[in-house]
This record gives sequence, structure tokens and C-alpha cells, in this order.
Amino acid sequence: MKKIKNSPNSLYSRIIKRSFSTSLVMAALATLSACGGSDDKVEDQPTPTTSTFSLSVSDAPVDDASEVVVYFDEVELIGNESPITFSVEDENGDPRSIDLLSLPGEQFEVIVEDTEIPVGDYNQLRLSVTDDSYIVTNEGTYPIRVPSGELKLDGFTAQPNFDAAYTVEFDLRKSLVDPVGQEVIMLKPRGVRLVLNDDVGTLNGTVDSTLVMDEKCAVKTDMFIGNAVYIYEGEQNLLDTLGDDADTGVDDTELRPFTVVPVTYNESDETFNFTAGFMPQGEYTLSFSCTALFDEPETDEDAEDGFFLHTIDIATVAAGDTTTVTIE
Repeated sequence: MKKIKNSPNSLYSRIIKRSFSTSLVMAALATLSACGGSDDKVEDQPTPTTSTFSLSVSDAPVDDASEVVVYFDEVELIGNESPITFSVEDENGDPRSIDLLSLPGEQFEVIVEDTEIPVGDYNQLRLSVTDDSYIVTNEGTYPIRVPSGELKLDGFTAQPNFDAAYTVEFDLRKSLVDPVGQEVIMLKPRGVRLVLNDDVGTLNGTVDSTLVMDEKCAVKTDMFIGNAVYIYEGEQNLLDTLGDDADTGVDDTELRPFTVVPVTYNESDETFNFTAGFMPQGEYTLSFSCTALFDEPETDEDAEDGFFLHTIDIATVAAGDTTTVTIE
């Protein structure tokens, strides 16, 4: 039988392959050794226990007022544990005064900035207001009073490692009430809401001048005052179902506005404009009234009392975006 001799090339290849395999095995063993062995467990990362909290204030203005100065003293978060309190002070250590009329639309002022709080549920946010607060109107200057000295608003849930930036939006047309026979103006939680900044957008736009100059608007002496856009939640199709700004229970057959924003005149381009800031995302119905000055916040007005709405427009608000609407 003829013997077949191994060629030098064939033997060399086997040696190289065997050496390469051995190197891979040694490298793998070295890696396992450096990692402490395959039986060692990777330590779990600790779960974050804090969230970052910020609070700002903003405003939807009111007619017939040139100043609405509110003195903020304290912010309190009420949760399952002990309440958490933040002092709201100016540079002198006194309660912080803010003219809410200087913060329309998307403008705001921070009163608590980037402060760590424990994660968990906070059932209520309380905003303390002092008796130094006041309003300046065409009739004079009057003190502002808040029931029990604090506004009690809805709470929120603080998530781990989350920037909980909130804004207190004051709809002054809703929240300012003039009690009969009293020389004070009451600031009530009605029309004051707490919103998460990441969940809101902006509605702005123009109102056609023909609506402002409609013959029905002749019941007022100045065409530039008392104009407002009434904004309702959801998509509404019937103008007759939309009501004015009245307390719940006055007439439950009508839908009450989510917010009411003033329409202002821009002399440079001769347009009538409005802005509604800090609007939660969703569908809204908009309607214009040139007689909003006759709309009292606690009673129901209608066409017989001089208040009426013009038309219907539908708009969608997306978080972080601005939606522009033309009402005509």
C-alpha cells in the first residue's frame, strides 16, 4: 500500500489553527477572571427618589383693570408625608409681588425654581396670598382678598428623575369677583388652574374686523373694549349651546367656556389679535364676542342682557406647539 506523506504546508496550517484556538480560549478565561467570574452578579442601580419641581405664574387678563398686583408668600405641597413648604420672597425677604397683567398669553414668572422634592403623590398645591394684594381699575384702587388666604389647587404625581415644571394660570375674568356692598375684590380658585408645562400648547390668532364692527356691537360706546374669544372644550357644532362665563348650576343646559381671552387691537397692522397660553392639548371650539364687558362671572347673561356670541371655529392644540386661528 502506498503511504501518503503529510505536506509541510498541511502540518503548518494545523499548528496555526491549534495555536489560534488556544489563544481564544485563554483570552476568554482571562476576561471571565477580570469580571470576577460568571457567577458574580452586577449590582442593581438604586432607584431615584427625587424629582425637580418648578412653579411659575401666568395670566389671562381682565377688562377695566390697569394693575392686578398679587403678593405671593408661600407654596405648599400636600402629600402622603409631611407638607413641603417653599417661601416666595423678593430680594428683601418680603412676600413677592407680581402684577399679573404683565404676564398675558405665553408670558410667565418663576416663583419656585428647580428644587428637589421626594417622588410620590401630592394631592394639593396651596398658594398663599397676602392681604397686601390690590387691583387698580377705572373706579379706583381696591384690596384683593383670597378666601382663607390661600388658593387650593389640584395636585400632581412627582416621577423619579423628572423635571416637574408647572404653571399656575390665572384666568382673571373668571377668578376676580366683586362682592355686592363690599369695598374689596375677591380672588377665588375658580378660573385658576395648575398645568404641566410639557402638556400644554398655545392658541393665537386674529378676529375679522367685520365681527368687531357688527351692528349688534353698537350697545357699547368703544369698539376697542369688551372684545374676547370664548374657548370651549371639545368640538361643538351649535352656537346656541355655548354659554357665557357663569357658575356651575346657573344654567346647566349651556356649555361654559374653559377660558376667556381678551382681543386687543394692534395699531401697526390694524388687526384684532388674541393669545391663549398654557392650553392643555386637545380639541377646542372658539367663539368671538364683542360684548364680553357685559359678562358677569357668577351670573348668566344672554342676548337680552347685551351679551352674545358671533361664530364657531374649531382648533386643535398640540403640546409644545402654537396653533393659529382666524375667526371670521
